Amino acid sequence: MRTRRARTLGALAMVGAAALLISGCAAGNTAAPSASTSAADLPTVDWDAATADEIQDGGTLNLAVGALPVNYNNLEIDGNDVDTNTILAATQGGPIKITTDGEPVLNEDYASSVELSSEDPQVVEMKLNPNAVWEDGTPITVADWQATWQANNGSNEAFLSVSTTGWDQISSIEQGTDEFDVIITFSTKYADWQGLLGLVLPASIASDPTAFNEGYLTKAMPSMGPYVISDIDQTGQVVTLTPNPNWWGDKPKLDTILFKVVSQDQQGSSFANQEIDALEISANADLYATAQARSDAEIQATNGLTWTHLTMNAKEGPLADVNVRKAIASIVNREQIAAAANTPVGVPAVTQGSYIFMEGQDGYEDDALPLDPAAAEGFLGDAGYTKDGDSWTKDGAPLTLTITVPADTATNIQRAEQVQADLGEFGIPVELTTVPAAQYFSDYVIPGNYEMVSFSWQGTAFPISSTEAIVYPLDSGQNFTGTTDESLGDLWTQANEELDPAKRIEIAQEINKTIWSYVPIVPIAPLPEVWAVKQGLVNYGATMFGVSATVDWTLVGWKK
Repeated sequence: MRTRRARTLGALAMVGAAALLISGCAAGNTAAPSASTSAADLPTVDWDAATADEIQDGGTLNLAVGALPVNYNNLEIDGNDVDTNTILAATQGGPIKITTDGEPVLNEDYASSVELSSEDPQVVEMKLNPNAVWEDGTPITVADWQATWQANNGSNEAFLSVSTTGWDQISSIEQGTDEFDVIITFSTKYADWQGLLGLVLPASIASDPTAFNEGYLTKAMPSMGPYVISDIDQTGQVVTLTPNPNWWGDKPKLDTILFKVVSQDQQGSSFANQEIDALEISANADLYATAQARSDAEIQATNGLTWTHLTMNAKEGPLADVNVRKAIASIVNREQIAAAANTPVGVPAVTQGSYIFMEGQDGYEDDALPLDPAAAEGFLGDAGYTKDGDSWTKDGAPLTLTITVPADTATNIQRAEQVQADLGEFGIPVELTTVPAAQYFSDYVIPGNYEMVSFSWQGTAFPISSTEAIVYPLDSGQNFTGTTDESLGDLWTQANEELDPAKRIEIAQEINKTIWSYVPIVPIAPLPEVWAVKQGLVNYGATMFGVSATVDWTLVGWKK
């Protein structure tokens, strides 16, 4: 199985049910936040909604991203980050879309029906919309789905796919009555099957490993959405989207969408100077203050699927010892980090105690190791360390660690500094190593060239299946920890095949406890979606399930 990617919020994020985005993490068949939690004080969507007749025809929308894509194929490991998915969202689509409440529903632009026609064996039949075409006018057919499945199911390791989860449980994709009738048969039951149907690639790309991996490093993937990428300015660092002339659905409202590369630290001033029209604030207090100073700005806030964490590389060195990792989990003050991140932007401060579910969702249990310095001392003793003055030593060598952080990402650096302070006060010196933000994942996180990192995972509407790849198997493209627990394989097989929601949650809770038993990652806090948008912008902004997943780009525009 392969998978990749994350986002820093201080960095990156992931597509579909099969994986998390490097930025954050989410759950499968996720319930909406319950009314019993502090996080539930926020809505699931907070943008200014408008119908088509209330929106101007024309206009330009200026948005910011942290970097241009390193691969415009977001089913390839290097293309699965938040910025890439944000840019590509208006050019992509599929038979299943996610509502603002996180529910998977039929997308009639791409299919007239999607049905689970049999549970044993599990069979899904899709009736594709014959009018749906690639930007060159070629129809989207069963051949595209067959090739996309083969590229992502792990049968050919030449394809560097984001994740094989779900795809590897399909035994066949066959043509039904015609090329628009797609019959998908699963070898084993897969509960989050709808999460596989949000995106398909052209057969010409998905059938060729070279095209899949390297064909779209500097040029755009063919569009199948209401907009096309009409220009990529590598020098000026701007991607331009314009309406797709072969789009068959409702006409999009905007004339132009510009994605401009602006570092996180500069996005506030760019918004204040009216160079961009929307600003994702997240937990950045400086951006929050800057946005409030703009007279025509509206602040929006919702619950989110992003959670911050401290990931430890257990492949070698001190962190290869589970007791050292447990000690760190018992020292880091997650409550203080959560308060420092969320309180300054006016939203509830809560900690994250689950690897799978978000606080407030059905199935959420806080299994985190508590803040307990005495327990940490015991863990370090079990690892063979003794207290020597202000330091912890083993075989005469002091215990010291490093955290690798991306430059110009204020929230990531702030979180790392707080971890550094907590561990330093306990007697474990931590050095912050700053690296270029553009190479943070490709050169450091993904190849395991670090001891500790602290980015964020951004989830999907299918949390159980999408979490698997960040911890299992060991060679998963998204498992950056250098360790795993082999029992997780059977547990996830059970969870992914269980169609009863209550039983599935029980299995997921067992998975969560298993991960906490060897603590490769310390979940810290869920982050809300806090945005500032220019007044008049409609159907875009703060939404719990993410703008890449839930925005209807035909309805994004400026209010009349």
